[in-house]
Amino acid sequence: MSVGLKVTVFPFSHNVIRKNTQTFPVRIFQTMHKSAVTFRCSLHNSTILQESIERIRERITNGKVEITPSAYDTAWVAMVPEREYSGGIISQPCFPQCLDWIIENQNSDGSWGLNLGHPSLVKDSLSCTLACLLALRKWNVAHKQIHKGLEFIRKNSWAAIDKDQISPIGFNIIFPSMITYANETELTLPFDQHLIDSMFQIHDSQIKCERNYMKLGYVAEGIGEWLNWSTLILTQQRNNGSLFDSPATTAAALVHHQGNSKCFDYLQSLLDTFKKWAPTNYPLEIYTRLCLVETIQELGIDRYFEPEIDSILEETYRLWLHKEEEIFKDITCCAVAFRLLRIKGFEVSSDFLVPYTERDHISLQTTGVSTILELYRASQIRIHEDETTLDAINKWTTTFLKQQLLSETIPDKKLRKKVEYELKNFHGILGRVRNRRSLDLYDVDNYHVMKSAYRCPTVYNEEFLIFSRQDFNICQALHQKEFQRLERWYSDCGLDRLNFGRDALRMAHFIASAIFGDPQLVDARMSFAKNVVLIARIDDFFDQHGSREESYKILELVKEWNEKPSVEYGFQEVEILFTAVYRTVNELAERAYVAQGRCVKHHLINLWVEILTCFVKEFDTWCEDDVINLDEYLSFARISVGTGVCILTSMHFLGIKLSEETILSEECISLCAHVGTVNRLLNDLQSSRKEKEERRVNAVSILKEPDDEDEEMAVSKIEKLIEYNRRKLLRMVYKRETIVPRKCKDLFSEICKMGYYLYSSGGGDEFTSPQQIMEDVKSLIHQPLKLPPS
Repeated sequence: MSVGLKVTVFPFSHNVIRKNTQTFPVRIFQTMHKSAVTFRCSLHNSTILQESIERIRERITNGKVEITPSAYDTAWVAMVPEREYSGGIISQPCFPQCLDWIIENQNSDGSWGLNLGHPSLVKDSLSCTLACLLALRKWNVAHKQIHKGLEFIRKNSWAAIDKDQISPIGFNIIFPSMITYANETELTLPFDQHLIDSMFQIHDSQIKCERNYMKLGYVAEGIGEWLNWSTLILTQQRNNGSLFDSPATTAAALVHHQGNSKCFDYLQSLLDTFKKWAPTNYPLEIYTRLCLVETIQELGIDRYFEPEIDSILEETYRLWLHKEEEIFKDITCCAVAFRLLRIKGFEVSSDFLVPYTERDHISLQTTGVSTILELYRASQIRIHEDETTLDAINKWTTTFLKQQLLSETIPDKKLRKKVEYELKNFHGILGRVRNRRSLDLYDVDNYHVMKSAYRCPTVYNEEFLIFSRQDFNICQALHQKEFQRLERWYSDCGLDRLNFGRDALRMAHFIASAIFGDPQLVDARMSFAKNVVLIARIDDFFDQHGSREESYKILELVKEWNEKPSVEYGFQEVEILFTAVYRTVNELAERAYVAQGRCVKHHLINLWVEILTCFVKEFDTWCEDDVINLDEYLSFARISVGTGVCILTSMHFLGIKLSEETILSEECISLCAHVGTVNRLLNDLQSSRKEKEERRVNAVSILKEPDDEDEEMAVSKIEKLIEYNRRKLLRMVYKRETIVPRKCKDLFSEICKMGYYLYSSGGGDEFTSPQQIMEDVKSLIHQPLKLPPS
């Protein structure tokens, strides 16, 4: 038995955002702990950091989305002839300002594009450069710049078929077609014939794979005259006049199929905003704002901006209910919106994701790995028993992403790491562990790749980087001081004198630090860690060391709740364990009285009586070799896993007043039952082999059929039961306006993640610290983040 730990005008209403926005209060954490006082002085009273908070808040609420120009899309817009053109000699571009931008923005190496100097973005530079050359050639201007651009292509043509290069969406279809356009305009490109043959072979095979050209609509400029443009416009034109919100595709429609006024109006509207250039997608505001919310959450600084985040999500939900095209016509935006809104508790149906239930329904030629990853993440937010849509999406996206990793076809190293991490143990990603990983990967020069690469300073900027790293380092220093306090407590309790069982102190401290991210929740972390250590020590005593008499003695002492002279305990270990529980619970009860304004001591004692009663029940079942069914087993095993004691004690220190009615409510009892069941069954799956050797009862041995040598059927039943309870738990957590406050319910969700995190490491138990857990401990507790040079 092993105990668990256990710059566009943003279409959102400015008033909606600002009416709920106020200067974020500097919450004063009233405590006698020196470490917390030090933290308060170093963070909340820091003028510099407070100014950073205000600047970030302004960035969130100002309604602007910053995005870099797309030379590729600007070039296609520049190729659109004037509206009055009716054949014959083309004399004028419809949007000459885009042509001016191309002439003014060639890079020093002769290319056009993001010019990051990124060795993996040469394909993007080739695509942008060739598009710009086509525009210049079409209007017969800037001959010197054409020459420089051709020289860049000559030097870098190797990248066109290099599999290690990050490929813009549709590159293998669009780039060869642009070569054809170049030939038609007598623009001689410096490609050898072998390279051209290879590119067109790939081009033809990818088009034939789709069979239906309409599925390639997003990269229609790469199909050209083969495509029925009238049908594409008729079926795919959006309310804003665009095709797929893509300036390049919309412009290509006007190049190949003159006269659609809505296409012209769309391009004119984006140039009214951006003046001389086009972004790679427009509009992109809703998706960018959702990315902003997620980035702030993943960097671990969302606690400073809760009103602003709430406003963005509330407005997104309003647009969701109105079936806003910008959400539902974009796979990525729809997937991200669904996930963030459902987690926040908004009623969003997975029916809107039905079009993506089968891989064949999505053109992989026009959909990047990052989009598939977002579908995968959305599919993991399954909370109802029968969510066949999400189940289906999860099945094919998981297979696809694993294939991408195995075939090493994700050249973007950061994206590859993200895919690996999400696939490994999605439900076991602890909040602060994810924060640290996100901080390691966060890069102000981060780019997204659609049909061209672009940066979004709204989401990736120096302000976020510096503030979030400073905040993390301050929190980490606080955690280190808290561990010193835990060590003193451990020694004062005499627990270091026990010569049996696991040393759970470091792991308990790490898990508490990973779950309770807010630096102000010192008492919650300390309470959680102390309870984990006590439960682990007593569990080991029952399992490995104590006699039946000693086990019953501890239970009797807790029921009596009185310290006694040493001679009356009878056993040294019994004295150490009981007095540790007694003094710790009394201390936590005193602190809870201050936090809650009422006495909770009786409740805390009852929690310990309950768990010790279950320990004794387990002990008796094992000793007497009783035959029990799964329901009988779970009636005490879901409690002995220890999650209830840890959660219900720590809840008193979350800064929320909780009535006795709330703590004893049916809702709270059900939450405890579900999270306890998940953690217990995950624990049993991991430790079944070890407990089988020790002839101990667990869920696997109870369900195992006599002729099922490999326990496959039993394991399958348990996995289904885990999934059922996980979904039921999250459904309760996400439900709005219930008796238990959302902040408290989130704690149950985090403890559920903890179970997946600890028990999916393969072998051993949660305290043996497999390699990945050791690395996480090091990065979260011991290794500070480097700050950019000032």
